[in-house]
Amino acid sequence: MKKLLVLLAFAVSLTASASHLLGGMVTVAQTSQDSTSIGVYLLTDPQGIPGPNTLYVEKWEMNSSGWYVQNGTVALAKTSTTSHQGMNVVVYISDYLDLDSNKYRFIYKNCCWGMLSNSSNSFNSEFIISADYWHIPNNSLPYAENPLWVNVQQNTLNTMKPVWGVINCFLSQLDTDSVNITQSDLYSGYSSGTFVSQVYTPLNMHVSNDSISWTPSTLGNFGTGFEITEYRNGQLIGVQRIQWTFKVLTSTVGIEEIIVDRDTQYSVYDWYGRYIGENINWADLKGLYIIHYSNGKIKKIFR
Repeated sequence: MKKLLVLLAFAVSLTASASHLLGGMVTVAQTSQDSTSIGVYLLTDPQGIPGPNTLYVEKWEMNSSGWYVQNGTVALAKTSTTSHQGMNVVVYISDYLDLDSNKYRFIYKNCCWGMLSNSSNSFNSEFIISADYWHIPNNSLPYAENPLWVNVQQNTLNTMKPVWGVINCFLSQLDTDSVNITQSDLYSGYSSGTFVSQVYTPLNMHVSNDSISWTPSTLGNFGTGFEITEYRNGQLIGVQRIQWTFKVLTSTVGIEEIIVDRDTQYSVYDWYGRYIGENINWADLKGLYIIHYSNGKIKKIFR
C-alpha cells in the first residue's frame, strides 16, 4: 500500500488572462488497478483572473499501431489555493478513473504564454504540460513535494536541492522505480502526437537528480522545460513534461521557498469533506484524503 502526497498546487488562468500563466505539472496517482486519479498543478501571476472551478485535460490512448489517439477528456476540480514566492498556486484533481491496461497521455493546454526574455514567440505559443502513463499495477507517477523556485538572483549561482526525497525536497515518488529529471524544451503546441517547441534560447542550467543550478546574467522572465522519466526493470513506464518560468531579480533576500513543517498540527477530511480526525492510523486509510494544516497549508493524500 502506498501514499501519494501531493503538496504542489498551481493556479490556472482563463484564456483572457493566459499571459499570467507561468508553469505547471501533470501527475497520475493509482490506489488500485481500477482506481486512478489525475492531478494538474499550475502557477500564475497574482494579477491574473482566478481560475475556473473545473478544468479539462485531454485523454489520449495508444492504439495498436503505437500512436496516441485522443479518446476523450477528463474533468478536474479545483481543490485548494496557496501562494509561493509572490505567485498564486492551486491544485486540480480528478475523480477516480477506471483505466484499461494500456499506455495513456494526459495533456493540459491553455493559450498562451506571457512574454519571455528567451523566446521570440512565447506570446503566440500554447502552454502545454503532459504526463505519459503506463497503466500497470502499482504505478503512480512522481509528484512535487514542494514548488520549484520562481524567483532567482542575477549573477548568482542559484541551487535548488535536494531534488528528490520524501521530506523538504522538490520532487518525490514512493514506488521502487527509478526516476530521472532532465532539462527539456519550452513548448508552443501539440500536433499529430508531437510536441512542438518554441523559438527560444535554452537556459544554461545544471539539472540532475541531485540539484538544479543556474547563474542568470540578465534580468527578466525566462522559461524552460523539465522532463521526468520513470523506469521499472529497465522499461520506460512514465514521462512527465513540466514547463516553468524563472523570474530573475537583482536580489531574492527575504524570498523563501515553501517548506512544510511536519510538526504542524493537522486535521484530515475525506474526499467528500467529512472530518475524520487529527490522530490518524494511516494503515486504516484507503483512497483520497485532504489534510488541512494549522499553518494554512493544504495537501492531498492518496493512500
